[in-house]
Amino acid sequence: MIKNEKAIHQHRKDEHLSLAIKYWREQRNKTAGLTFSDLRLIPNTLPEIALEDIKLSSNFLGTSFEFPFYIEAMTGGTPRADKLNAQLAQIAKSQGLAMAVGSQSIALKYPELAAGFKNVRALHPSGFLFANLGAGHSLENAKRAVEMIEANALEIHVNTAQELPMDEGDRAFRWLDNINEISEKLEVPVIVKEVGFGMSQQTFKQLSETAVSAINIGGNGGTNFAWIERKRSQNGFDIDDFGLSTVESLLEAQLSPPTKPLIATGGITSAQDIVKSLILGADLASTAGFLLSTLNESGVEAVEALLEQWKADLAKWMTLLGVVNIIDLKQVDTLLSPRALSFIEQRSGKIW
Repeated sequence: MIKNEKAIHQHRKDEHLSLAIKYWREQRNKTAGLTFSDLRLIPNTLPEIALEDIKLSSNFLGTSFEFPFYIEAMTGGTPRADKLNAQLAQIAKSQGLAMAVGSQSIALKYPELAAGFKNVRALHPSGFLFANLGAGHSLENAKRAVEMIEANALEIHVNTAQELPMDEGDRAFRWLDNINEISEKLEVPVIVKEVGFGMSQQTFKQLSETAVSAINIGGNGGTNFAWIERKRSQNGFDIDDFGLSTVESLLEAQLSPPTKPLIATGGITSAQDIVKSLILGADLASTAGFLLSTLNESGVEAVEALLEQWKADLAKWMTLLGVVNIIDLKQVDTLLSPRALSFIEQRSGKIW
């Protein structure tokens, strides 16, 4: 019976992975909210700097990240997922990037599956790694997840909009006190992460009153797990266009600034997206689905080339804007589309 239950868990993991890869572009294009194209950058014709002056490092949680982006959580716990995680870990090491693993709950329930997660640390021994668990897990499980990969931080994912369309998903979502307890007592920083539906001013206020160290807004615009769950189980609960996009979530944070640093993820597909995320207040950006799609279609070398291009393009964008570091980038002037101005007006009663 246990073997059958484990096989069901692993099958669901691989289904998520297959559907995320197969339909990434299709379900991503269903985003109804604001996109990065709703933010335009103002030219700086006389930047008075040189490309060699640019510093791409970003300070986050007391650590200096060489680049202001990392490889976001994707998968783990099956032979196929473990192979992908190994490739991603090798890429992260080669590129000097941090990396998050997918949810480790399967390895906590079946310890024999922990090897694939542990291998990420073996392949990226000095890298900054994020462990990953759902918000309903205990402090003890959080400690075990961190120990499993010798993580530098823990991502606690909050995924109500994924669980409800899932036939076997959770139906109770009283998480805030548990998140606070883990954040207070865990020895590494805790980041609360949405999984693709964005965050509102209310959520920022709630999390600002807890001991969490940072917030990952996880906006609509990347992988849509509600859409994936509906495809997987043929559930009729249609929330395909639900949620706030990454841009909208960052604007929400501007309107009600949280007391925690921010990570922007959800639909990041270029260096320009990273730049715009940082301008809108993020301290780091991360990406998952786009890299997974590239890895599946074109292999490790293509992902490495893409990330090298992002680094080069980031420096060029900052030169173009006349800023030498990430702190200065946050002061850059922008133009917002009429749609973005309407969003701000509705959410604040004020014009930007």
